[in-house]
Amino acid sequence: TLSIMSTTNKLSLAVFSMACIVFSTTNADAVTKLTFDELGFPTPVDNLTVKGVTFDYKIDGVDSNEAMYNASFPPQLPSGLLANVQQPLLEGNAKGILSLDFAAPVAALEFAVGVEAFRPLAPGFSVELLDQALNSLGITAVNTAPLAILSEGLFKYSGAPIKKAILSFNSELFLNPNNPRFSLDNLTYTAVPEPSSVIALLASSAIGACLYRVRKQQKVV
Repeated sequence: TLSIMSTTNKLSLAVFSMACIVFSTTNADAVTKLTFDELGFPTPVDNLTVKGVTFDYKIDGVDSNEAMYNASFPPQLPSGLLANVQQPLLEGNAKGILSLDFAAPVAALEFAVGVEAFRPLAPGFSVELLDQALNSLGITAVNTAPLAILSEGLFKYSGAPIKKAILSFNSELFLNPNNPRFSLDNLTYTAVPEPSSVIALLASSAIGACLYRVRKQQKVV
């Protein structure tokens, strides 16, 4: 009997340990960060997909190449003068609309935005979140402050799963109204974990095999 119990306990412990390892690995992989240096060279962001995020950029409803991935702004100034954003980053014309479409539902989202202004802006930019059915969850206005050479702000979200985020920028009070600029950096998102069906299947199979072996040993005894 002791031998049977020992075998059962060992198999159960092995199944539990394997499930914990796989589950913890899945959760760790769910957090993704884009620092906008992934491509190594400036690339138009419109219709670009990087690490599970597809970008769309339009000006007056028309696709535009006036927003660049892996860009520098302002190009003549060092990154040390920036607070929440670091070069390279995503940089573009603030008159446009930037959309982030996620390959998997996202439960948490965070990023930094800088706009070309040496004064506080209320708001500096706005973010509309859409759920998995692309229904709007509302618009969040984010104020910005001149922390360094840009008026900067942070956006953070945690809640119901979202599929898309739409960013618009305040382009009225910029230094150059004819060519207002924005910068986006340090985009971090957490994908909703997938149901652990593989773990459940492995555990079920292992437990079934364990019980079968115990019954078989009991008959022999």
